[in-house]
Amino acid sequence: MKKFLALFLVVLGAIFVAACGGGIGGGSAESPPADVKVVAGDGGVTVSWTMQSGVEYWVFSAASGSISPGSWASLPQPRVVRNATSPQIVAGLTNGTTYSFTVNARSSGGPGGSGSPSISVVPRLAGLQWNQGLPLASSNLRGLGFVLVTSPGVFVTVGAAGTAFASVDAINWTPVTSGVTTDLNAVAFGGGKWVAVGAGGVTINSVDAATWSTASSGTTNDLYALAVGANGVVAVGANGTILRSADGGLNWSVQASGTTANLYGVTYANGKYIAVGAAGTVLTSVDGNSWTVGTAAGTKDLKSVAYSTPRLLYVAVGANGVMFSSPDAVTWTAITPVTTNTLNSVSFGNQFTAVGDIGTILASTDGVNWQVVQSGTVANLNAVLFALVGYAAVGAGGVNLTSY
Repeated sequence: MKKFLALFLVVLGAIFVAACGGGIGGGSAESPPADVKVVAGDGGVTVSWTMQSGVEYWVFSAASGSISPGSWASLPQPRVVRNATSPQIVAGLTNGTTYSFTVNARSSGGPGGSGSPSISVVPRLAGLQWNQGLPLASSNLRGLGFVLVTSPGVFVTVGAAGTAFASVDAINWTPVTSGVTTDLNAVAFGGGKWVAVGAGGVTINSVDAATWSTASSGTTNDLYALAVGANGVVAVGANGTILRSADGGLNWSVQASGTTANLYGVTYANGKYIAVGAAGTVLTSVDGNSWTVGTAAGTKDLKSVAYSTPRLLYVAVGANGVMFSSPDAVTWTAITPVTTNTLNSVSFGNQFTAVGDIGTILASTDGVNWQVVQSGTVANLNAVLFALVGYAAVGAGGVNLTSY
């Protein structure tokens, strides 16, 4: 009993020293950042502050009107991000619910100090209001990709004449050298690498979005779209071209598609790849190798396809504003068009968002009933994607938009 009491007192003393700022390893509490900002997004927020060298930050949050480092654990939906870096994405939140945030700091593994003033925000559905960034030169941007390696992630956009840019927020972009002058039509991250494809069968890859290398694709046909799935990266293009790579675009194998139709869009969802193209062509594959030509979705060219897991629904969009939905990518139902402008890309976050020519943006929570959304531009929009807490879109003339 005496040994136990002695041990208890030793542990209690260590905890007391740590709480007072000494830390078992000699670390100490630091003052919280004074410039914390929290920007609400779709199903999440972005927390930012000025970081100091040698200081570790923790971000605390909860579904409450206020929060502190001492109260967060007792509040609804408590969360803490340790070793946080600014800007820090906190995703997986419920739209319409009030959340509060505070940031504290420590050094050398010491205890956390006091928290920054509590900030409350309400996440809300994105895709209904858009902000336009500065044009990226005069580039015709055609493809857009995102990967979350560390918060807040990396965006890459590619376009005409080998144009490429990278960004951490889809707002501030840095030009990167792709190493090619060929038009690039699509970019994605898979197999631990960035992959971009384009005209004449060009394929390039990069581990960091800064330094790119070319690879032989095995085709000279134009490549229009990319998808990353369980069996690797799939690229589709002109004359029914389908390629697959299991190593992030270093080596490609040509797959028999069963069609000569141009294939403009591809996605991976619900355990299978789905490709769409000219004259309503739809193809499906569970492994990216063997493809089945399905029932055509109309007669107009289809440009893009997306899937909603909550809705269990595929949506395909294309020329003259055509739209189709399907629960299985086999049986397709026409959706009443709300525009005659060609729709070039569709994505799903917490709702479907489609973009197209003359600045067209459409939004739908169920994939069936759509509304026109003001984009603030008349430039053709070629690509849209949802990344963590909002949408990004790019298009002609270097136009780039965000909606958080």
